[in-house]
Amino acid sequence: MTAILHPYGMLKSYIDGKSDIAVDSGQTIRQALQSLGIPPEVVALVLVNDEHQVKEYELKDGDRVKLMAIIGGGTR
Repeated sequence: MTAILHPYGMLKSYIDGKSDIAVDSGQTIRQALQSLGIPPEVVALVLVNDEHQVKEYELKDGDRVKLMAIIGGGTR
């Protein structure tokens, strides 16, 4: 059973530039991120099936997860 993660922006660099990756369901989003080497603290927004979720959400078979990174910048 799997869920599909879709990282955007710089998060793709953690999965060799791929646009998505399958992960085992039954784990939390935080656990999936850690298993892929993505630091959970750099993920600012998590959408599961287009609904906002927390990183403690337990992945279910067929979930489609969009991950957005923290955006830095601004003026000094």
